[in-house]
Amino acid sequence: MSNKETLRKRQLERRNQLAPEYMKESSERICQRLIDHPVFQQSTMIGFYMPFRNEVDVQMAMETALQQGKRVALPKVIRETRRMSWYEVSSLQECVAGAYGIFEPPAILERQVADTRLEAVIVPGVAFDLAGYRLGYGGGYYDRLFERQAKAWRIGVAFEEQIVPTVYPEPHDQPLHLLISSGREMSFARA
Repeated sequence: MSNKETLRKRQLERRNQLAPEYMKESSERICQRLIDHPVFQQSTMIGFYMPFRNEVDVQMAMETALQQGKRVALPKVIRETRRMSWYEVSSLQECVAGAYGIFEPPAILERQVADTRLEAVIVPGVAFDLAGYRLGYGGGYYDRLFERQAKAWRIGVAFEEQIVPTVYPEPHDQPLHLLISSGREMSFARA
């Protein structure tokens, strides 16, 4: 097993052991930090994700974005092409269980958003490191998105327990610009 695979397994186990109340409180603090951040305040089109498997719950930030009149897009995973397409939503209740059991917008909404329209993308992960790299589930969906869409702010959100010294980045891995946890914010160089 590679360093990455070992780290992914260990971090998923660690995240699954977090207490529900702790995750709820931490998610609320992370959302508030995100909502207060200038990048969030200045963005008009933000890509989010629907939380899955004990990821940071960003629904409070999504609801706030919608209340503030921002446009919110969620990814829909296409397994065959191993890509994400983005769809604008006007309510989180529009979402249905999709690929991998993750809630996503139904394709019938026909409100697809071009990657280039996203000004900021809120990114989940299994682990994040001190250099701005993230470790996901291994599908490479976000790395491919950021290869195509270099302009959007890449904002990771994490429980403190998810921050590690390194995630063993590889040449194709795309770094974040900002990482927000319940206790801190870390900024990284923007190309």
